[in-house]
Amino acid sequence: MNRRIQICAAALCLLFLLAGLARALLSPETEIAYENRPARRWPAFSALAFLRGDYQAAAEDALADQIPEASRMKKLYNIYDTSLALPLIRFLGRDGGYVGFRDICFFHDMLVVRPIPLAEKAAALEESARKISAWAAVSPGTDFYVYYIETDRDLNLETGEKSGLFDCLAAALSLPAGHAERLRVDSFDDYRRDFFKTDHHWNAAGSYRGYAELCALLKVEPLPQPDRYTVPACYRGTRAAGVEGVPAEDFAVNLYDCPDMTVTIPAGQIPDYGMQALFVSGELENVSYGSVFGVDCGELVFDTGTPGKNLLVMGDSYDNAIVKPLAASFAKTCCVDLRSYASELGRPFVMAEFLREHDIDAVLFVGGIDYFGATLPTAEGG
Repeated sequence: MNRRIQICAAALCLLFLLAGLARALLSPETEIAYENRPARRWPAFSALAFLRGDYQAAAEDALADQIPEASRMKKLYNIYDTSLALPLIRFLGRDGGYVGFRDICFFHDMLVVRPIPLAEKAAALEESARKISAWAAVSPGTDFYVYYIETDRDLNLETGEKSGLFDCLAAALSLPAGHAERLRVDSFDDYRRDFFKTDHHWNAAGSYRGYAELCALLKVEPLPQPDRYTVPACYRGTRAAGVEGVPAEDFAVNLYDCPDMTVTIPAGQIPDYGMQALFVSGELENVSYGSVFGVDCGELVFDTGTPGKNLLVMGDSYDNAIVKPLAASFAKTCCVDLRSYASELGRPFVMAEFLREHDIDAVLFVGGIDYFGATLPTAEGG
């Protein structure tokens, strides 16, 4: 009898794995709604990735995402796993202070991470600065700018002590004075004001502050201060994924009065970037940072059809919330995500060629420590 049960259990596990493999190869899920992130796809094969083990690890991740009912099983597990832990965590954190839980911490009513010591990221920041400076040095006539976003990774929320990550990056940059600025987060009050409680991204207040500061950095006139539309208690961000019992928070968008512009991705022209209109109308079923402000893509181009300068924005998902209003001040604005550019466009990113092809006047690098501290991917040909 035990033998039969073992065989049935093994067969059931194999069936789930085969179903996940079939879905991953034939009709993959595009989004894991429960965890508020894109679903991992089956990786493209390369001999080098296979020898390093990267291919096998990516394949395992894809299977985990594509197995039928994977999100439901994760939710059930997390309900069980956190039902007893959360009351204790809230009791321990009632007076403030970091209370660790898995890879994140509770700090008052926010899900945060601990600050990153400078020693961990100094070499990576200096390497990113070297790459940006080298690109600027061989691109006469093009202005290069850096905008660094400080977060809870830069600041000890208990003591107010900062790691000095931006200072390290700025000191290693060889750019003209005033071409490297930051969104300053000097206190817990700053962080609470500008960032989501359950997500690592900036909220509407933080992204507007970033947009206004970027306009000043790039010396362009900002759009009029927008109205703000808020839906209460509708959002649980990526840090809340897997932590059942954390209440949903408000989600707000800034309603910029942007001029008409065409929006193009590698697959062709799209009606708009992001689904803010659906969010405001109440028709957006799954509210996430990516669904509202636009998902990450290797190349994105906004064209206002007006005379003026052309801008290249290089960053990660932080810029999703501000690139469209920023594009209103330029003739053409190109956005490049080096993490996926080569795989989506089928060719490496070459700075000199891109600047020449799109007649770029200014290049803006924007992101936080996860972007600048990961070192910018080396682009072939400079």
